[in-house]
Amino acid sequence: MRLLYFNRGDNVKNYYFSSFNKEDALNIIRNILLESINLKTKKVSVYDALGYFSAKDYASAQTSPPANVSAMDGYAIYSSDTLQAFDSNPVEISSFLKVQTGENIKQYNAVVPFEDVQVKDKKIIIRQAYNPYQNVRKKGEDILIDTEIVSKGEYLKKADLVKLKIGGYKQLEVYEMPKVLFIPTGNELTDLITTENQLVEFNSILFMNTLKDYRFDITINEILPNDIKVIENVINDNIDNYDIIFVNAGSSKGDHDYTAKAISNIGEVLVHGIAIKPGKPTIIGKVRNKLVMGLPGFPVSMFFSLIEVFLPAFFDTFKLKKHYNTLQLRIDRGISSSLEAEEYIRVKLTHLENEVKCNILKRGASLIESINEATGYIKIPQYVEYIEAGSQVEIILL
Repeated sequence: MRLLYFNRGDNVKNYYFSSFNKEDALNIIRNILLESINLKTKKVSVYDALGYFSAKDYASAQTSPPANVSAMDGYAIYSSDTLQAFDSNPVEISSFLKVQTGENIKQYNAVVPFEDVQVKDKKIIIRQAYNPYQNVRKKGEDILIDTEIVSKGEYLKKADLVKLKIGGYKQLEVYEMPKVLFIPTGNELTDLITTENQLVEFNSILFMNTLKDYRFDITINEILPNDIKVIENVINDNIDNYDIIFVNAGSSKGDHDYTAKAISNIGEVLVHGIAIKPGKPTIIGKVRNKLVMGLPGFPVSMFFSLIEVFLPAFFDTFKLKKHYNTLQLRIDRGISSSLEAEEYIRVKLTHLENEVKCNILKRGASLIESINEATGYIKIPQYVEYIEAGSQVEIILL
C-alpha cells in the first residue's frame, strides 16, 4: 500500500479538545481493568459455550473414531478381492462382514453398500472394484487423543465446540465476563416518538449486540435526561453493582454534554478525546477505581469506540484471543483520510464477474446504515493523508 504521510508540526490544527494517542488510551484502560477486575471462571455445558473464552487449555481426551468404521450400511470386504470386478466380470466374495454405519470393520479395509451387492449361497457378488478405505471412516479421522483443540483464552467458535464434544468434553471451564451497565442519555431520546423534537434511542441495541457476542453480562439503564446530577447519582448508585459502566452521549463539548463533568465530579477523567475517527469524543474515566467510559452519541462513533478501543484493551488485559477475519484487496480509487486520527473507512464487498469489488460507503458518524451495509472496514493510520488507487489494503471483516 502506498501511503502519503503528513509531517506533524506547528501547522497541526488545534481541535476543540486534545486527542490522546490511541495506544496510550488503550494502556490507560488496561491499567484500570487490571486494578478493578479479576476474571472469574465457571463451568458451562458445551452446548452453551459459544462466544465464551476458554479458561484452560483443552486437548482431546479420546480418539474418534476409535477404530476403522463403516461410513454406510453394507458389507466390509478386502479391497484387493475386488480388483478384477466389473459389470461383465462379477466377482464372488466369501470373506466379508455385514456392518451398519459406524460399526467397526475389523480387519477389512473397504465397505460395499447393500444396494450394490447380490447375495448368493453365503457369498456376495460385486460388479465393481473398490479402493482401499472406500466408504470407510479411518481411526482418528475426526481427532486423535492428546491433540490440542483450544488454548487458554481462546474465543470459542462453533467448530471448536464440535471438536471439544468429539474430544470427550461435555462441560467446559470458561471465563465469566464482567457485568456492565449501559446508560443512554439525552433529552431528545425516547422509545416511541410523540413529538418532532424526539429521536428513538437505539444505541443500546447496537451496544448490546456488539458485546453480547463475547458473553458480557449487560444491563440497559432507562434513558436519563441531560442533567448532570441525575447522571452522577445513577453512576454512584450503580458503581458497586457493576464491573464497568458506559455512559452514552454527552461526551462532546456541547452545552448539554455533561458526561465528562459528571464522571470528574465523582471520580476522575483520564482521557477526553482519542485520535480515532469515528469515535474521537470517547471518555475514559474511573469512579471508585472502576472503569467508566463515555461513549459518543453518534452510533457509528460509539460502535468504533467499542471495537477499536474498549474491546482490544479488554482482550489484551486478560490475554483473551479474538481473531478477526481479514481480506487483502486492491482498491480501484484513491482514499483521502483525516490527518488528525486513525480513520475507519466502511466498505461493502460485492462479487462481480468472479472478482470481489470494494465499495466505499459514506463516512458520517451518525449514518447507522453504513454499519448495516458494511462488510468490513479499512483502518488508515494517523497522519496518513492519502491511499493511492491500486494500493492493496487490508479489510477487517465485520
